[in-house]
Amino acid sequence: MNGYPTSLLALAVFLLYIGIAVTAAAHVLLNKRNSRAAFGWLGLILTFPFAGAVLYALFGINRVKRKAQQLLTDSDSDTPRSRPRAAAAREAAIEHAGFNVTGSAPRPNISVEALLNGEQAFPRMLDAIDSAQREVLLSTYIFDNDETGMRFLERLEAAQARGCRVCILVDDVGSRYSFPTIIRELKKRKLAHRRFMPLRLIPPSFSINLRTHRKTLIIDRCVTFAGGMNIGDRQLVDGPSPHRASDLHFRFGGALSNDFVELFDADWVFSKGEPLDKWHAESFDSGDAECRLISDGPDENLDAMTLVIMGTVSCARRRVWIMTPYFLPERQMLGCLQAAALSGVDVRVMIPAENNWPIVQWALQHNMAELLNAGVRIFQRAPPFAHSKCLLIDDRYALVGSTNLDPRSLRLNFELGVEIFSERFNRGLAAHFEQVLPECSEFTHQRLDSRSLPARLRDGASALFSPYL
Repeated sequence: MNGYPTSLLALAVFLLYIGIAVTAAAHVLLNKRNSRAAFGWLGLILTFPFAGAVLYALFGINRVKRKAQQLLTDSDSDTPRSRPRAAAAREAAIEHAGFNVTGSAPRPNISVEALLNGEQAFPRMLDAIDSAQREVLLSTYIFDNDETGMRFLERLEAAQARGCRVCILVDDVGSRYSFPTIIRELKKRKLAHRRFMPLRLIPPSFSINLRTHRKTLIIDRCVTFAGGMNIGDRQLVDGPSPHRASDLHFRFGGALSNDFVELFDADWVFSKGEPLDKWHAESFDSGDAECRLISDGPDENLDAMTLVIMGTVSCARRRVWIMTPYFLPERQMLGCLQAAALSGVDVRVMIPAENNWPIVQWALQHNMAELLNAGVRIFQRAPPFAHSKCLLIDDRYALVGSTNLDPRSLRLNFELGVEIFSERFNRGLAAHFEQVLPECSEFTHQRLDSRSLPARLRDGASALFSPYL
């Protein structure tokens, strides 16, 4: 008789084990599109059903079910947009890659300016906030509570005081990079703000992985700053932060700001903000570039950036130059870069010499021989941490924005990219690439082969986690 309670408890635990394992495994099979990620989660769940299911619930489930927000269509825009022109075959093919992914042609007559580091970008952004007459929209991943963060808050508060609508969207995880967080200051100054997918216990929300990584500042719907820079002292290469990073940011003038507004509005409403009013700027800067905004994220826009990058790289005939802080291409993109290099294209990748996430560098080294064997050249840039993100193809195409070339950025984060069709802009970014190249050391077969056995084992173990990095 005394054994019955024990037996019943064992049976209950066994049934709970089976129920959790089957439920979690079924969710993986139904929802995970990446086979390697699915195998990884299944192995973890079946081996450690309780702990594995909890980890999967925290890190593996995409809770974002919103529909993709389509950018402005022809009927919404003051600028006519049509299917790409029949230009030279190669340029038309590059242009069609983005068109087929987004359904939108590039906007003409856009002015584009590259800004190097916070020393160039922040004064221009602050001046733009000071010039705002109607609206200031700011979205960022990190908003540090430091001297730079306070300078932005003061200007934003002044813009609101003179009658501008000010909306500030900060990623909840990114806001925690400094303590106390900037949220307290936003509340104190009564600035309209929202946290993107805030972490909380009640009601439970633990989507640690699904973050907005977009960085945009939109002024009066006619000027937009976007790129890789967060808000904080860390973006000043000559500043006081121990986490200094060199970076690129970009100023866009023209009707492309309408698309940025649409994307911001979608994120703002998703974060429980009041919808923006419907209006357009009366006048724009005019420039020589054609630009197209690419929205990417773990919703219906999943893989948009991957497809655009692969489509444009496959069209390259002369060069593919990449700057990225995190370089861990998935198998299909790895093959695309190898194929380009094998066909005679000059493929160069510039990454930091010292990464703030060393495991990404270790995982890359495990598979780097495949790239080197194909003729891809990899350069490591000397400190400070190189956070710039851009892709140059041939003489007229560039892709800039917030996206890194790793699985986390391409499959988990909400990102944005801007395709820029301009020979002048392409030359300017190419000159910047060549200017910093002497600071770099090239990663060679000799360096790769000289790794010790413990280092090789470390790199191999790191590569097992590639789908989650």
